[in-house]
Amino acid sequence: MSSSPYRSLGKNTAIFAIGTFGSKAISFFMLPVFTRVLTQADYGRIDIITTSISLLLPLVTLNIVEAVFRFTLDKGTMEQKQAIFSSALTIGTAGFLFLLLFIPIFVYFAVSGSLLAAFLILFYLDIIHGLTKVLIRAEQKLKLFAMSDIIHTAIFASMGILLVAFLRLGVIGYLLSQIIAVTVSTAVLFLFGKVHGYLKVSTIRIRQIEEMTKYSLPLVPNALAWWIMSASDRYMLAFFLGFSATGIYAVAHKFPMLLSILNGVFYQAWQISSIDQYNSPERKVFYSNTFRILYTIMFLGTILFSMILKPFVTLMTGTGFQESWRFVPFLILGTVFHSFSQFFGVGYLAAKKTGGAFRTSGIGAAANIGVNLLLIPIIGIQAASISTAIAFFVMWIARLIETRKYFTVTINWTRLSLGITLVFVSLMMAYFGITGTVVQMICLLSFATLERKTLKALLKKLRTVLAEKLRGRT
Repeated sequence: MSSSPYRSLGKNTAIFAIGTFGSKAISFFMLPVFTRVLTQADYGRIDIITTSISLLLPLVTLNIVEAVFRFTLDKGTMEQKQAIFSSALTIGTAGFLFLLLFIPIFVYFAVSGSLLAAFLILFYLDIIHGLTKVLIRAEQKLKLFAMSDIIHTAIFASMGILLVAFLRLGVIGYLLSQIIAVTVSTAVLFLFGKVHGYLKVSTIRIRQIEEMTKYSLPLVPNALAWWIMSASDRYMLAFFLGFSATGIYAVAHKFPMLLSILNGVFYQAWQISSIDQYNSPERKVFYSNTFRILYTIMFLGTILFSMILKPFVTLMTGTGFQESWRFVPFLILGTVFHSFSQFFGVGYLAAKKTGGAFRTSGIGAAANIGVNLLLIPIIGIQAASISTAIAFFVMWIARLIETRKYFTVTINWTRLSLGITLVFVSLMMAYFGITGTVVQMICLLSFATLERKTLKALLKKLRTVLAEKLRGRT
């Protein structure tokens, strides 16, 4: 079998990794700064604001960003691409104007003045930024895409230190840092990606808008369901326990981000490769091999991180947030199942059958809400982390079953089940000190033995790529 689809996936993953690891690392290492100058309640308010933006964006824009990626990836003429981007920007702007009608509601909930202005500015900038980034990714200008991520986070970090840590502007300072970072990052994409060439009002067509919204509309409830599983916990915690609990939980959520970086890098490349290979006769083998590589990397990363979880969280957070380590294990488990759900969810995009994405996401969202309502009043913050793990597990199983009508993935269920068991045991051992560390070492060695063939193949491929790079430089 030709190695070209694997080479393409690996190349794209490496490019995304350059931008993502750099940008996420900077963002993550801002955590000690923010948790030492912000109160639990302030951090909770910031999290509620950013969570609200993530909820409202796909709703008011009809999730049109997904249509831009899929339709641009079909590689039509330049005029067609202009119609796609210009139509999407029109929809996004119309959605923002619609949001302005709800300003009285924001004011009613004490979001007014400079806070409301910052929220609305950041919201519209996020619309433009999201559409621009997805256009650049669909056009496979991946180095520019990665560089914009690094620039965005570097600006945010420097502004955060100035406005939040030194000038102590609190919530407003945090939002201003985001506004400046998004503005600079978008400007870089427009300038070096020549995005202005895709913006042409005369190419806007009602038919184009109808075709794109027909594709993206089923993904709106899907996005809502994803938001419920990933973020609705904050609102329930704020309702039952207050903003301080939300702040602690928000900090706990930052640590699985280290693992989600691995998946996020992979997922962006996987979207491209899965669509490119969807009609290939070797699709089943390619998809199956790729899923085995994904779960091997995710499981290995989870076990390794579980071994340093408690001391690492304690080191990285301020005094008021150090108990957040207790909620990380189940959130990490949720991140693993989240990655599996995304892998199988790409099948809906490749087949242009986006309705199934909503059905399976809805099942996961229902599980999340049910567990939260049942357990938060009883066991508090931990209920939110448990519900996240359960929701993503349920959704993964649902997608695995439903996507068989579009593609099949061969899975060795014995090996996968053993891997999940070792990961779960290792995460739970984070609570048991030295004894737990010994068990975690056993889990690590057992998993490495179980997946030795996959790990050897990955190491061999990595050595080959590095050797080729070195020869190219000499």
